[in-house]
Amino acid sequence: MFAWTKKVGHRVRLEGGVEISTQPGETVLNAALRSGVAFPFSCKVGGCGSCKCQLLEGKVKELTDKSYLLTREELQQNYILGCQSVPRSDLRLRIPQDPLTQQQVQGCIRASTALSHDIVELRVDLDAPLRYRPGQYAIVSVEGSALPPRCYSFAQASDEVEGARQIRFFVRRLPRGGLSQLLCAPEALGRRLQLSASHGQFHLREGSTPLLCIAGGSGLAPLLALLQGALHSGAAFREVTLLFGVRAQRDLYCQNEIAALAQRWQGRFHFMPVLSEEPADSSWQGLRGLVTEHLSAPLAAGAQAYLCGPPAMIDAAMSRLAALGLPREQMFFDKFSDQSQTAKAA
Repeated sequence: MFAWTKKVGHRVRLEGGVEISTQPGETVLNAALRSGVAFPFSCKVGGCGSCKCQLLEGKVKELTDKSYLLTREELQQNYILGCQSVPRSDLRLRIPQDPLTQQQVQGCIRASTALSHDIVELRVDLDAPLRYRPGQYAIVSVEGSALPPRCYSFAQASDEVEGARQIRFFVRRLPRGGLSQLLCAPEALGRRLQLSASHGQFHLREGSTPLLCIAGGSGLAPLLALLQGALHSGAAFREVTLLFGVRAQRDLYCQNEIAALAQRWQGRFHFMPVLSEEPADSSWQGLRGLVTEHLSAPLAAGAQAYLCGPPAMIDAAMSRLAALGLPREQMFFDKFSDQSQTAKAA
């Protein structure tokens, strides 16, 4: 007769004394969220790296490859992804702490402006100053709504010391996106929001090398914030190339804002919109095809690359940049996924 072994969960102790219990087959992140424990995350599918943590003791089963998300140093220091790690024993973990991640603030939607046929700019007045790094995001929920919260990137820079009392988001209206439909509706004006911030490791790194920015859809939001922040920090001496991939002319937006930004770079800012599905007989005289088709060795050489947008676009662009010789350590990204992937709202 076979002896069946009953599967059991395990205990996970976080530095600081917090302890959670996992159910059989449950990831570290899901156990933490189920227990009401604050644990950094964004996509929950192993695509962003926000939930990385250091495994100090114990063993885990890893559901996906983590090597393309973590640096060589992090791999050597036994970092794992909380959303892709199922405990095989009791664990002890260290979560990297960011002083900006422990903020809870409320606000009110002050203005709503259609930027394109499916992207709306929301301007929000906050009850208290909110600190964030340009490129980061907030977890947003609507007070009085049972809809699950979603992640939206800040679309403008702020003073990292004083914080911001007014912020903006770019919200893409998704056909089956419950919260995005609510936020993009005319009656959203005046609605109260609850924000948890500030999250994500997507922000400008120091250096003097060129900046290669690649955006798709509402992925333009964090890149605009990042580039505004670069100006504020005196980094306008760095050469900038911004590729913006959309389907057609009607999907382009913030063109005047980008032009004004480029003027402040004094000739060192190059904007390259790329249309993938623009009708052949249209008036468009610019670039066509996929963003990856317009990446070249001169653009990649010695650059820091910052990518925001749909996962497929980011994966393809990173593969292309790697083939052109750009080291993985010089690529920084934020994948925007729809609700089917329980990730950041595009």
